[in-house]
Amino acid sequence: MTPTCCTARIVRLSLLVGIVILGIPGTAPLIEAGQGDRTSKPKQQVAATADRVPVWPLPPEQPRIRYVRSYHGVSDFKTRKAPRWKTILLGEDAPELKPLDSMVKPYGIAVSRIGRVYVTDTVARRVFVFDPEAKTVSFLGETGTARLTKPIGVAVDRDDHVFVADASANRVFGYGPDGQLLIAIGREGELDNPSGLAVDRKRDLLYVADAKKHHVLCYSTKDGSAVRTIGHRGGAPGEFNFPTNLFVDARGRLYVTDTMNFRIQVFDAEGAFINEFGTQGDTPGSLNRPKGVGVDSEGHIYVVDSSFNNFQAFDAEGQLLLFVGSIGRGPGEFFLPAGLYVDDRDLIYVADQGNARVQVFEYLKAGGR
Repeated sequence: MTPTCCTARIVRLSLLVGIVILGIPGTAPLIEAGQGDRTSKPKQQVAATADRVPVWPLPPEQPRIRYVRSYHGVSDFKTRKAPRWKTILLGEDAPELKPLDSMVKPYGIAVSRIGRVYVTDTVARRVFVFDPEAKTVSFLGETGTARLTKPIGVAVDRDDHVFVADASANRVFGYGPDGQLLIAIGREGELDNPSGLAVDRKRDLLYVADAKKHHVLCYSTKDGSAVRTIGHRGGAPGEFNFPTNLFVDARGRLYVTDTMNFRIQVFDAEGAFINEFGTQGDTPGSLNRPKGVGVDSEGHIYVVDSSFNNFQAFDAEGQLLLFVGSIGRGPGEFFLPAGLYVDDRDLIYVADQGNARVQVFEYLKAGGR
């Protein structure tokens, strides 16, 4: 072996080691009891099963929440080979490049009846469409007259029409299953910073949270006509102070994250107030910066709190049942989580903004699924 050859290999190996050391992101082990819990003194309710999948709560209690997977972008289903220059520099074992089409700051989430996952990204300025069955990733709102500038809320009706709230355009755009623009909702001056969206699929209703006008608007998903307005600014039941996120359960009940009143409010299918829960604080069961909200098939209510870097599960009366997560980058850990959605299969999707991903969890029913 010649000295020149040896020198080249040593340089290449040194470069590889340096890049690997610099390139490894901060990693975190599976969550330990009490690790990184910023919300309270009690232990963090999480454990890992034998196959290393995190579950909540801790044994010997029966697991109720299980981590399933995460979505990041095109790389979830497809990767690209390293370019020739990288192969020459690092050798034939050069790692594959991560595609550029990855989420940057995900916020809103919705899932269609056929399982497509729609995620708005306020920085990438588009909607990621993940199709786990076809193993593809596509996009909405990148081109045309309705090109998105700040997509936040997203919802899907029973006909697979996708509605996206654009906070900069002050409009809600409706797209067909093929991605073509079908409708634009919101006359001049009608919406001012629309954020969360939710659809009542049985009644063909679209709800829009208007954070700056402090109310929730209701439209027909068929023609975009206005149906009703719920609430106005205030702190009494049925009033709002910067409402942000919405969810509609199987009974048509509307759940509103009343962010600056630090509570969740519940309304019936006709818009009448039912109840509320939540108070500001830094202990389990309180809310400090609530955002995403969702409800499973048994009526458990899930609320994301970006201050606590977790989501909490409540019963129908607002009593705390469990909290999931702490600050970090591992499975079940979060950094500034935002939107949340619960689909028909009791899968819980959480937009983990600071980690540029969507984490998916599963609610495990008592006695098995």
